[in-house]
Amino acid sequence: MDKGSWLPRSRWDSVLARARHRKESALLSAVERDSETLQAITDQFMPLMKQFHIFFFWEEVKTDVGEESMYIVEESSAAPVMDNTERAGIYANHARMIQFSNRTTSNYRTVIEALVRYCRDAPRVIDYRWQQAIESLARARNNEVFELVGSAFDVHNEGRPFQYERKASEKPRNRYFQIPQAVSSIFTGREKTSMLVEEAFWSSENAMTKNQQRRFIIHGIGGSGKTQFCSKFAQDHRERFWGVFWIDATSAETAKQSFAGLGKLGELEATQNAGKHWLSDCEEPWLLIINNADDPSLDIQTLFPQGERGFILVTTRNPNFGIHQTVGAAEFKGLEQDEALHLLLRAAGVPRPWAHTIEDLGNKIADALGYLALALIQAGALIFQKWCDLQDYLAFYNEYRRKVGVRRKSLQSDNEDQLAVYATWEHSLDALSYKRTDTSHDAVQLLSTVAFFHFERIRVDIFTRALTNICQERPDVSKAPFSQRLLQKFWARLTPAPLQPSFLRQQGPNPDHYRIKRALHELHSFSLISYDGKDDSFSLHPLVHSWARDRLGKGEQAVWAQIAVNVLAQSVLLPPGDAGETHENYRRDILVHLDHCLHACPIYILDYQAFFGGLKIATLMYRYSLISVYRHQVLVAAKCGYVYLERGRFPDAVVLWLRVKEALIQSRGYEDEVTARAMLALANGYWGLGRLEEAIALQKQVVKARTCRLSPDHAETLAAMDELGRSYWLNGQYKDALDLQSLIKERKEVILGLNDLSTLTSVDLLGVTYSAWQRWEESRKLHQRVLKARTKLLGSSHLDTLLAMNNLAMALNDLGRYKEAKRLMTIVVEQRRAKLGKEHPWTLWAICNLAKTNTGLKLLKEAEDMLVSGLAAAVRSLGEDHLGTLMGVGELARVYARQGRVEKATELTEDLVPRLEASRGPEHPDTVYALHKLCQLYEMQQLWDKAAETGKLAEIRAKPRLTNEHPLAGKIAAQRRNIETQKSRLDTGSDHEVAHKTVSHDPGDTTSGQSCGVEHHPKPLQTYKTF
Repeated sequence: MDKGSWLPRSRWDSVLARARHRKESALLSAVERDSETLQAITDQFMPLMKQFHIFFFWEEVKTDVGEESMYIVEESSAAPVMDNTERAGIYANHARMIQFSNRTTSNYRTVIEALVRYCRDAPRVIDYRWQQAIESLARARNNEVFELVGSAFDVHNEGRPFQYERKASEKPRNRYFQIPQAVSSIFTGREKTSMLVEEAFWSSENAMTKNQQRRFIIHGIGGSGKTQFCSKFAQDHRERFWGVFWIDATSAETAKQSFAGLGKLGELEATQNAGKHWLSDCEEPWLLIINNADDPSLDIQTLFPQGERGFILVTTRNPNFGIHQTVGAAEFKGLEQDEALHLLLRAAGVPRPWAHTIEDLGNKIADALGYLALALIQAGALIFQKWCDLQDYLAFYNEYRRKVGVRRKSLQSDNEDQLAVYATWEHSLDALSYKRTDTSHDAVQLLSTVAFFHFERIRVDIFTRALTNICQERPDVSKAPFSQRLLQKFWARLTPAPLQPSFLRQQGPNPDHYRIKRALHELHSFSLISYDGKDDSFSLHPLVHSWARDRLGKGEQAVWAQIAVNVLAQSVLLPPGDAGETHENYRRDILVHLDHCLHACPIYILDYQAFFGGLKIATLMYRYSLISVYRHQVLVAAKCGYVYLERGRFPDAVVLWLRVKEALIQSRGYEDEVTARAMLALANGYWGLGRLEEAIALQKQVVKARTCRLSPDHAETLAAMDELGRSYWLNGQYKDALDLQSLIKERKEVILGLNDLSTLTSVDLLGVTYSAWQRWEESRKLHQRVLKARTKLLGSSHLDTLLAMNNLAMALNDLGRYKEAKRLMTIVVEQRRAKLGKEHPWTLWAICNLAKTNTGLKLLKEAEDMLVSGLAAAVRSLGEDHLGTLMGVGELARVYARQGRVEKATELTEDLVPRLEASRGPEHPDTVYALHKLCQLYEMQQLWDKAAETGKLAEIRAKPRLTNEHPLAGKIAAQRRNIETQKSRLDTGSDHEVAHKTVSHDPGDTTSGQSCGVEHHPKPLQTYKTF
């Protein structure tokens, strides 16, 4: 505290002079600059700040001192800005700050409200601190006893000893605080609800119900302030929670993405299950806010993390969701009258003290707006912007309410509260339009565009990226000959511009990106958006979002929905300009917006034959314009399909890429390179859906077209052949894969060189195919070569180097060189865990392979533990029917068989076979191999009929893809013959001999070839080596 901030220096000098003349007082000495007394008081008080609820008041009227007026104590000194404190100005001079003329003055009500609230909260706070003190004392005493004698005593439980354990902090330091937007600086009211939630979460009565998750449901009409209340509650109680997390529950898809973000935050995979698991596993207290769960079809129960841990707040308009509460629920309607008045006048910037006439006008406005927080803020923003004042606001409001009422049918709503708040926004939009500036015009168009996005986390760079890409796509003809420039202008006039907002139609080489920022600022000034500068994104309240769309007529909605789709498409780059993590993260973030846009405006592509078939000279210019539209439609579909394909939304991607492919074939032909790329993208979509035959058919067409157009040895042709060879292998067509990959390897070694990275990729794939043919020594040599070259070219920790190391380890494992294999696989697991995360699919594949080496080394318990924990992570990250999960189940069955737990192994394998049939197909080698292993398990248990039936099925299914040339086909045939022999002996009465042979079979014998996964040969087909 500085006395110089209280009075001018000259006045202090005169005061001190007179004081010293009379005998300097101890008080004045204590407040001298750098006073030790003052510093000691400050040092002692600062650590105690958080123990107090502090409300600072400052004088807003200057005091007359002689011939001048001044503040006796400046605001900065009287009410410093500090965390966890409150501040307010008192409209009085220093002497009269605590002198009130009556109980109705604004100053009195401000002070008394704080005092009443503190008195009301005091008993609860005191009880809580007593409880904390008692528990802290008990812990301290127990720790002292533990240090002395090595055991502890529960001082509150009759002195009985208990096992000492470290407990999580009662009030942990907050580590994660994720709310989408800052709490409004004018947040007002809802103290009763806040106390209700506090009571539900932390009261001694509810503390007895420790073994349940504490869920509190807040339901109410839109615009009543549910979201802001949750943000304020989280902010006020931040230090009580280790983490505060936010889930956007507008739809199942947005909730899935929110949880996926939590999974990534927890260093797991970015999936919904991983995010929920991370929270379930956290021992520290966390708060989860599930916001906007309004959809009645939403299964909200699936959004609660499993277990009894955690505190959950849910906001919804659906009162039926209240049944999911465990500690309470509250309904939000309008604010209390005094709360609504305060919010309105604070939003309007009306200075205190508020006269009775001002308060009367404010109360009438609040009543007309139904005391809805969102409507009050909107009205206050208009008044603050000086578009109207308190006196004439209601006249304006009633006029706009009448206009909105006329459009009830288009709004499809009879909700009075919704119409009331819509009227306030109509007023704001007209005020914005009346400015008639470029910025206001841009703001209105921006609002119309984002009305078709999702309402939360709209990245600003959607628009800046679109603007940059549009400018870069324009041909630069500034240095071209005059005739070429003239021709370009002629064709440009015939080319209709895509539907775009005006701020994206800027001409010239240096567009003004800040034009978008200025438009956003304009919307923010009218409280139509909330802007979060932390991640450069903004959001709209759901009601604002609905109104922005509903205010448009049907024809306008169609236009602006198309504009929204165009903006998103223009912000996306297709390969190769899309490389890098920054672009990948961007495409992930716009996925939810793309969904909303395409729901409002599905992709449409003109019928080429109908519009462009045949020669029509008379309509040449018109057809040129249509061709431009056609190209734009195809490009938009390709970009949207690319985003869906990258994000694993294969059904959506296939629909779009199929349209693109058909359009390009009609307009450009099969042999065109653009068509070929679209066909490969469609093949990747089929690949993701497991429709491998269709993918292979497309890839064959591309290989044929590129061979004719480019040459058999061209790099693009060889790349397409690589994709086709990979598809052959994945589809279990090992003969086709072996022939094609051998050819690719030979060509690339000649054309590109032995150590070219593309050549090494082909060599590595061929090594995997050799392993599928059980040619393990040849496989080992190829993987050894690739590992050596990649280590030199890329480094020992590069992901491609680790892939080669993984494949080499599996080849060594197949050769029985388990120690070498384990050494390499341990490196792969550690490196992938560090680079990709502990639950990344590639990491989980590596853990499964490491478990295989442990199985070979007969470290069966270690292998089992790895597989059990790995499978739990795989189900979270990949799903129950993903290939990686299924291969892990097969390996676990193999471990159980070696442990002699044959029945458990049989149970797993019986469940595995139909899942492989559904995932891979009944004739796929993976399915055939699982049948082969199941047959062995039946044989071990003398279930001859089941063994014979399963063996015969395996033999039939092995012929189409494996063919009789494959070693596994021969083993399956020999197995079936052996079973038939055993059955015939049993039928002829040689029971003793059969029983003897079966019992002597060792499930852990690695040479017998008769137990599930026990023998060296045949080994499981290494379908997971490419991961």
